[in-house]
Amino acid sequence: MAHSEFIMKKYQLHTKTDSILNRFPALRKHLEAAARTPEGPGAPRVLCLGADLEKAGVCVAVQCGLGTPLHLGTLTRESLLALVRVLLGRGWRSVVGLEACGFGWRFQRQLRAEGAEVLTFATEALTGRRKTNPRDAAALAQLVAGRTVHGNTQAGRVVREPSPEEQQRRYLSRHRGQLVALRGKIEAHGRGLLYDHGQLDFPECWWGKKKWPQLLAQLTAAGEAWLGEALAPQRAMAQAVHAQILALDTQLAAAAAVTLTIPLPHGLGQLTALTACLEVMDWHRFSNRKKVGSYIGCAPSEHSTGPGGQLLGHIDRQGNRRLRSLLTEAIWRLIRWEPRWHGFAKWGAVIRETHGSTVRKKKAVIACVRLLFIDLWRLFTGRATLADLGFRGPPAAGASAPDLIPAESEPALPDALTPGLAHSITP
Repeated sequence: MAHSEFIMKKYQLHTKTDSILNRFPALRKHLEAAARTPEGPGAPRVLCLGADLEKAGVCVAVQCGLGTPLHLGTLTRESLLALVRVLLGRGWRSVVGLEACGFGWRFQRQLRAEGAEVLTFATEALTGRRKTNPRDAAALAQLVAGRTVHGNTQAGRVVREPSPEEQQRRYLSRHRGQLVALRGKIEAHGRGLLYDHGQLDFPECWWGKKKWPQLLAQLTAAGEAWLGEALAPQRAMAQAVHAQILALDTQLAAAAAVTLTIPLPHGLGQLTALTACLEVMDWHRFSNRKKVGSYIGCAPSEHSTGPGGQLLGHIDRQGNRRLRSLLTEAIWRLIRWEPRWHGFAKWGAVIRETHGSTVRKKKAVIACVRLLFIDLWRLFTGRATLADLGFRGPPAAGASAPDLIPAESEPALPDALTPGLAHSITP
């Protein structure tokens, strides 16, 4: 091969490889300047990329060492992967920061497959009231720099990314919750139609097999038979969604038999315990009880400054909202079946008040939710047993209802509190 042909092929290969860098002359200039600078503690060979992921593409900002984030514009996912590939080929350690969003975790896995390091941060307000994609990308790049360049392990809140298998298992409980909500919307649609035409007294779950004939008879007696025909399509949709929920219940019951291998508090329920396990994914990820309580967003917000002392506010709601609502319902069941739990020893009297302050009662419930989640962490990690926490556990075989709930320790629940569980009752 002639020398000129060899030089031409080498030039073409170099041009093809670095063509993505030619689109960003400012970045190329920064890299060339950094390459001429002697490597030292103040100029590490690391690139911190902030990527604000959208459906149309990725808004990217790059921070070179201790410099200012450089905005690269909006790239396609393939272009960003190609850019990371070129940067790694030039010997740069590339760390990409993204926000946890509704586009899954596949792009993070693709970046790691190219050799980049990826940090996924919890979604939160990064740039104050003025929010744009370039600002968010620059803020993500600065968070990555805080961790990789400055060594600040407290910069941002890095979330744990689920594996594909964990995503598939978690889909069952999340999809069931979405279907339950959809069934409730369909039922509310029909209920609104009945209210609109003066039908105020009709059976709950009007679309069920037992309630539907009662509703038709009531409408016929009132001379409003046409309402039954109008509700028939809504009933068909509700029945179809309900059939899917029952099918998922079967799959979740099979999964619970494999996942739940320890005794559970009586009244917690397999579905609640399994959903908690699927959402947490790994109970050993938490090293102390404060991290456990913060995971479900039940830690109090705080605004303490100056000589005024500590000022605590409402819960920060920065955690898993599914677990928070799920365990709130579980508290109302446990106060009936597990009245001796240590959380009720502290807050049970407030929750049982029939004419007390609603705000005070809500605070007591949230406090119990936080304690319950911490106790579940203790149970599933082997740090405590049911007896240590004041739970009686599953009832003995053949035990009667009076044996399960002592009358003197369990007052009746107020009628106003029971409808909160109505959505989980099968018609």
